[in-house]
Parts: sequence; structure tokens; C-alpha cells
Amino acid sequence: MDRVDLASLRAEMLADTTAFVSAIELASHRFGSGTGPELESATFHLTRAYNALEQIALRIARRFENHIDDDRSWHAELIRRMSLEIPGVRPRLFPLDLCDDIQELRSFRHVVVHAYDLTLRADKMKIVLNSARTVQEALPKAVEGFLSALESDLT
Repeated sequence: MDRVDLASLRAEMLADTTAFVSAIELASHRFGSGTGPELESATFHLTRAYNALEQIALRIARRFENHIDDDRSWHAELIRRMSLEIPGVRPRLFPLDLCDDIQELRSFRHVVVHAYDLTLRADKMKIVLNSARTVQEALPKAVEGFLSALESDLT
């Protein structure tokens, strides 16, 4: 990876991180007291947040690993892959202790996208929001650490 590629990757990942953080803030705000419309609005923003997070991981996988296996479990596999350091190729993106919270978001998004009949429950949404806030707090540092490691490899 040269400096131009790294600068592009940095800009894209930071924009995705900003979108993630913003979506979680909106989801938390829209959750409100947990009425039906509030839960629906929070669900929309949680789904947006996960999509931004997944976009970060896809950018990395495409640049460094050159393929994404398109089987049924590729979403979960992508998270697992991003928790691995690949010596001589790329650093880890997601700290291991963050993966359960990321999987919680992924599972929630999966249910929302694929359910034909879904009843949103405030008690379950609180669990997802807590996981989302944990990821929100850790993601900017994880992204910056990943990018810094790549930059140090260039020098």
C-alpha cells in the first residue's frame, strides 16, 4: 500500500466512523421512553450504524485480502477476520473484547433486515443499545490504531 492508497483508506474509514458514531447518538436519542415509534426510529439508526461499521471492515478486506467469500455466514466471518492480525499483511482492526458487542449489533441488524413480522421490545433494544455504545466508544480508537500501524509500516 502506498501513501495515496493509505490516505484514501484513512479518509473513507474516518467518514464511516463518523457515520457510525452519529447513528448511535441518534439511536440513543430516538429510543426515548421506548414507545413503538421511538423503537422503530432507534432501530433504523442502529441498522445504519452497523452498516457503517461493516463498510469499514469491507474496505479493509477488499484492500488486503482481495476477496469476500459470499456464503451465508460472511457477515459474522468478516467480524472474525477483522479481529485477527495478519502478520506482514495488516494489523487487527477490532480488539477481541469488542467482538461480542459487534456481534450483538450484527445479529440485531440481521433480524431487522430478514424478519417479516417483528415486534420490537424496549428491554431487548436496551441490550443492543448498550452494545452499540460500547462499540461507539471504542471504534474511533480502534480505527486510529489500525491506521497508525499501517502508517508506521510505510516508514
